[in-house]
Amino acid sequence: RNCSIRPAEVFSFMRRIQKPRDFTVYCCLVWHSDINGVCFPSRRLISKECHMDIKTVDIAIRNLEETGLLKKEQRRRKDGTNTSSLYKLNLLR
Repeated sequence: RNCSIRPAEVFSFMRRIQKPRDFTVYCCLVWHSDINGVCFPSRRLISKECHMDIKTVDIAIRNLEETGLLKKEQRRRKDGTNTSSLYKLNLLR
């Protein structure tokens, strides 16, 4: 997994986020991401892994988008219905 973060990067990163929940969700997304910082876990999975309500996950994702730490893209199935969002992370490096 692509989750090796040095302590100095963590503290620098923490200044950019508002709440510990945002950091928790970001770490979950990093855990699921590929080498390019792309992942698409469901909100339900993020909620389960972070031990948070789905609405809390949504708030954290919105905050991470506002700070430029991730971009969220809606994905659709061939029949036009929604599927899990695609997340592009601004990875700490």
